[in-house]
Amino acid sequence: MSNNYRIINHENINGVDLSLKLENRMNSPNSQRYTISYKNKEQKSAWPLKSFFLAVIFNALALCFVRISVQAILTIIIVLSFLVFFWITHSVQSESILVIPTVGVQSSVKYVFGREDNFVPWASIDDVIINEVFKLNRVIYILTLLVKPSTSGNNEAESVKLIPLFKYTKPRLLMLEAIYSELQSLLLASQCTDCDELGAGDKTSE
Repeated sequence: MSNNYRIINHENINGVDLSLKLENRMNSPNSQRYTISYKNKEQKSAWPLKSFFLAVIFNALALCFVRISVQAILTIIIVLSFLVFFWITHSVQSESILVIPTVGVQSSVKYVFGREDNFVPWASIDDVIINEVFKLNRVIYILTLLVKPSTSGNNEAESVKLIPLFKYTKPRLLMLEAIYSELQSLLLASQCTDCDELGAGDKTSE
């Protein structure tokens, strides 16, 4: 098995350094993996850690100078414990998508403990776009999969489903364009293959 890859380093929309690895996997079946990870994990977690320590110091000072009941102290401890647990378990380390033509696209989010996967069948993918989202006073670009509506038995018209990719690492347009061009090439190649097979079937039937 031989893999070809290239790496693109750039900042995300918040100024944190990211690393994009575009990997072509030559095993059977051929696939491509795009992984965006934090280049400097210490820089990513600096502000959450500072906020946590400031909260601990503030609560310690409050306990020293303010007379509060034992019940209030237990409530503060429970809230702080919940915040620590949530921060540890939901701290995103990297995001990736694995593309296997004619099979599907699997997007993965890797946390400190565990990961979350979402699979979309290839036949359900209509297109891939870079969507513009307005947030406060700036424009954010998001790579988005357009998924065809499910063909159910009811007559209700369903709209196209949007699945955003890399929504936690928040890469800039430079990285998204690199992934977008690769995905568009795979989709177009798959559509051309399907058209050729349909054309060959028509000729055979004649």
